[in-house]
Amino acid sequence: MQLNYFPINIDFDKFQIFTEQYSEELLAELRNQHNATHSFFRNGDSIFISNKNGEENVTIGKISEQSTYGNHNITSSLIKHLFFRTFKDRFPNHTPVDFYPFRFFSGQQKDDIIYDALPDKLKNRIAYKKLIELQLRLTEINGKKQFGFLINIKRNWIFDKTCAELQQENYDLIGIEVLYAETLPGLSNILAPNEEFVGEITAVNGRKATVNTNEGQKEYDLNELFIRKTKFNIGNYLAFSTSQQKSDEILRIIDSKREDIYNPKKLYIEISNTAKALFSDKGTPILFQNKDGFCFTVNTIPLTVFNSIELKIPTFIFDPAATKTINTYPDNGLNNFGPYDSGIFDIKSPNVLCICNKAIRGNFTQFLSNLKEGLPQSKYFQKGLQRKYDLHSVTFDIKEIQNNILSEYLNIIRDYDDSKPHLAIIEIPESFKLQNDQNNPYYHIKAKLLSLEIPVQFVTTRIVNNHNEYILNSISLQIYAKLGGTPWVLPTQRSVDRELVIGIGHSWLRKNQYSGAESNRVVGITTFLSSDGQYLLGDKVKDVAFENYFEELLKSLKQSIQRLSSEQGWSDGDTVRLIFHIFKPIKNVEFDVISRLIKDIPQYKIKFAFVTIGNTHPTVLFDINQQGVSSYGSNISKGEYIPNRASNVFLDAETCIVQMLGANELKTSKHGMSKPIQIKIRTPQGNYSNSELNDMLFYDLSYITQQIFSFTYLSWRSFLPSEEPATMKYSNLISKMLGKMRNLQSWDADKLNYGLKRKKWFL
Repeated sequence: MQLNYFPINIDFDKFQIFTEQYSEELLAELRNQHNATHSFFRNGDSIFISNKNGEENVTIGKISEQSTYGNHNITSSLIKHLFFRTFKDRFPNHTPVDFYPFRFFSGQQKDDIIYDALPDKLKNRIAYKKLIELQLRLTEINGKKQFGFLINIKRNWIFDKTCAELQQENYDLIGIEVLYAETLPGLSNILAPNEEFVGEITAVNGRKATVNTNEGQKEYDLNELFIRKTKFNIGNYLAFSTSQQKSDEILRIIDSKREDIYNPKKLYIEISNTAKALFSDKGTPILFQNKDGFCFTVNTIPLTVFNSIELKIPTFIFDPAATKTINTYPDNGLNNFGPYDSGIFDIKSPNVLCICNKAIRGNFTQFLSNLKEGLPQSKYFQKGLQRKYDLHSVTFDIKEIQNNILSEYLNIIRDYDDSKPHLAIIEIPESFKLQNDQNNPYYHIKAKLLSLEIPVQFVTTRIVNNHNEYILNSISLQIYAKLGGTPWVLPTQRSVDRELVIGIGHSWLRKNQYSGAESNRVVGITTFLSSDGQYLLGDKVKDVAFENYFEELLKSLKQSIQRLSSEQGWSDGDTVRLIFHIFKPIKNVEFDVISRLIKDIPQYKIKFAFVTIGNTHPTVLFDINQQGVSSYGSNISKGEYIPNRASNVFLDAETCIVQMLGANELKTSKHGMSKPIQIKIRTPQGNYSNSELNDMLFYDLSYITQQIFSFTYLSWRSFLPSEEPATMKYSNLISKMLGKMRNLQSWDADKLNYGLKRKKWFL
């Protein structure tokens, strides 16, 4: 396997660099006087100075000695500045978009895929071009510390006509979303102007535009405004300046070439060619150097890596005695053995309220029959919900509505005079997806039923009319989990330690996407799983604003640990391990919170780890020996150059990347490149002082990586393995749902803390 990572060669362990005592005024003065030849950057209380093109006998500051890898932040800044200045010297016609991550557009005409389709007057004014991005990383792969550049390639719109130009063309600017472009002081022709999405034009007065922003109505010069570069906005302008037919043709070109430009093999070749252009000249390595003796070269061949550990597909267990197991697919286990908790599941004869539009009652009743009884000729769903999950009976109580409007759904729910159903199955039209959250009947119906402690399974009209064995199989799995069932579990890791895995999810709520928009992060401290993957409970669900997160975290964890310790019979002196799967990099305050928790529960020896899991990182894995596999029912190959699922690399002692979608998991060849997830154990940053913390932290990255991989097989939304573990999927689903319903009248999240606590109502 290879990474999109190109190692940097530095031949010294220490280097000398000039420094000055930091002050804001001095830093500004030095940049003002010497910015053409020198780079200045701050680290701590010092200004560090790199002489790239100045006179060698002119010195600024006092010389100091630094460790190349010991003071890696200083080395990192020096590498970035030297790369930037060398790039500007070698490619003077390129103006980078950003300094870091370093981004620039390709200057080659062939990299603009709409160039030939545009009329001459718009060529090089509008483009859909290759955007190249570089990020610097310090790694410790196979025990070797090394800096390197990660290269990624994307495609982005270029639109360099100002709103002043558009006004001269008589283009209607009213209602247009706009960017404010500001050239930063001293960076003209060095960096592209900084663009900020400020809002929507409401009026034009001469050369000025009034823009509705998050700070009210503001006035801008039309020369400083550009239309927001979206497919919709640029398509509208193209239709205006050419024709609707031409605009549609250009947009179709982009869609038709999307599979080609994101093809993994071509992406690998493009990244490799970019490295050769940036780091060598006709095959000779470029020497990046300053006048003070700091220098490096960069490899033009990506780093070859090997699996760090063998990640194993877990065994699936279907009875508490662990005698009924399967090592292939959990669906086979359910067909052979029934669900894990079949012997103790207490809703053996669920009563289900079903609501549909009267116009599709025939298809709806057929859908329900197939769901309950199964499809005799099918491969995966012969038994149906009732027999597959060992239920005694399933009773459907069908109610009709005249129209798919909220009031009719709610009237049936309010007037339902039979005993409270265990579940509701409700047919809704696809059009509900197009409505905003606050007015969407989907969320109002869900909120009403959840407030009555009734989990709900929605099915769209399209699914009712066009269901198949795969759809019915997934829906039945979700229904059993929503009723409170446990379809399967995983083997418990052999350990004398008690262990809880805790997912902490979040959801962003923003008024709009304009700069300065007020945003709230809804945090869900939501899921507790045992080490065998059993969903122990959803922690006391609250709609927690981010500023109240830490206090709520301490309180809810303490209560939940006390409850679980009683249920599971923990003994004084037991070692308890808490593994937090969390959505964001940790600040030191979270370590303080858990340290306080440990002191408040002295009867157990508690160790913990904060682990972030996500795909917002620049690292990509390639397997140039992967020739791809045939798509299902097609001769078209998919997944070429994409590593197999479970391929992994340890980037350092705290960070591992894991390929979750291999060639076999991709749905079609149109998927493009599949990015691995990054698993990172978080540690305190900066000058953090807590002498007791080292004894509390759990550092076993191999153990944590295997556990996270195993937990990707626990999402009861589908039988297929997920890209993220159930802890993160569940907690994010809960947080997202809370965020969507928080502004609905009469909604109260506390309703979830009783009858639904142990049910997967959020699937």
